Amino acid sequence: MSDKDIPHESEVSGIVPDDYAGIEGRFTQVSELPSLGSCRLVKAMRYGRWHVLKGLKAEYAHDPAHTQRLRKELEMMMQLSHPGIVQVYDMEQGCQDADVGMDTFIVMEWIDGVTLDEWLATNPNQSLRRRVVHELLEAVSYMHRQGIVHRDLKPENIMITRNGANVKIVDFGLADKDSYAVFKNPAGTERYVAPEQLNANVADVRNDIYSLGVVMREMHLGRVYDGVIKKCLSTIDNRYLNVDEMVEDIARRKHRRRWAMWACAAFVVALVAAGVVLVLRFNEKMATKELRSELEDPSGRYEFKDGLGFVFTNWDNGYSPNVSVQYVGSGVKHVTLRQEYSHTNRMWKVSELGFGCFRDHTEIEEMTIENTNFCIQKNAFKGCTNLRRINMPKLMTPPDIGGGGWQTVIDSVFEPYHYEQVTLYVPEPEKFRDDTSWCKFKHIEPLPW
Repeated sequence: MSDKDIPHESEVSGIVPDDYAGIEGRFTQVSELPSLGSCRLVKAMRYGRWHVLKGLKAEYAHDPAHTQRLRKELEMMMQLSHPGIVQVYDMEQGCQDADVGMDTFIVMEWIDGVTLDEWLATNPNQSLRRRVVHELLEAVSYMHRQGIVHRDLKPENIMITRNGANVKIVDFGLADKDSYAVFKNPAGTERYVAPEQLNANVADVRNDIYSLGVVMREMHLGRVYDGVIKKCLSTIDNRYLNVDEMVEDIARRKHRRRWAMWACAAFVVALVAAGVVLVLRFNEKMATKELRSELEDPSGRYEFKDGLGFVFTNWDNGYSPNVSVQYVGSGVKHVTLRQEYSHTNRMWKVSELGFGCFRDHTEIEEMTIENTNFCIQKNAFKGCTNLRRINMPKLMTPPDIGGGGWQTVIDSVFEPYHYEQVTLYVPEPEKFRDDTSWCKFKHIEPLPW
């Protein structure tokens, strides 16, 4: 065998030669990006990937106040890890690269996209705009749960990726957190800042909710969102307490609108139908008079409560036996949810765990769900810090994540620590292990009884 038949080292071991330009450890192809104020932004490549470098302009580079503010921004961004928020990698100090022109700077991911206002100028359809706003709300909700308030939410700080039109929140230069005692000055952009934020030194998540209201108003999302936007823009005491409350209100309003549309359609059909159909409809209403006497919401929501702390909601006003469930009990470590409940001489079947069903019930350690099939909505188990075990003895296939037009992902239902901490006990463990969502749980076991 000749020398030329001997494979090169990189072909055998996968080691890339040192002279391969694509993996250089220094920053190359440096280009200036538009920036305002004291900060300077540049785009640069390192290890074959584009990055954004954020540092201080030369006249501010040695000012202690500005350098400490840059450090505060880094420390807060390092606490965030969410697909809807720009990712920060580290802070480079003592950089001697003349092409970069900055000694100290934050290294962040490069986002190939446009600002929200530029994206809106392309006239995306309303369905796509609504998807984007829900991604934005999910990212802001996550940020708030980490105790961080952005304080400068506006279209220029909301990027939309070219690939997939996904949200990325950027620029945390004015962000704040209760645990920080420095740089507590009023801040924001006049058009989007909450009135109280102009004079307040303490960050409040409701400041961001006001800004979200302004942004949503400019996105023209449709009449369903008008009431939500109005509440976001009201005085601070009348605003939503948090983004999750805001999302749940949007869901309720959509359900009500959907019910109203069906009611209008039924009314048109009734006008065209023969008189005998009208008589049958009248008799049907009379038959459900007892149920309607307990109607709590004129939009079409029918509710009842059991003695174990569960509230059941039926959006079909009593015609369908399927109900959504919420847990309002407290102090119980082992909670059991039955599949069917008897009320007003009827059987009601639990078809979904509603939005935030068990949220923040830290006392719950074990849960038994007896349903044979059901779906789980967003935030159902968020904040259940002591949950260790979920028994689903009758469930032969994994439950759906989201449902009824509200599809979501399992990471929006459970916390990351649940996948290690919680054990699932089910009749068919392999079906859960093979499921692309439920396979995230590390402990899936057959029923012990």
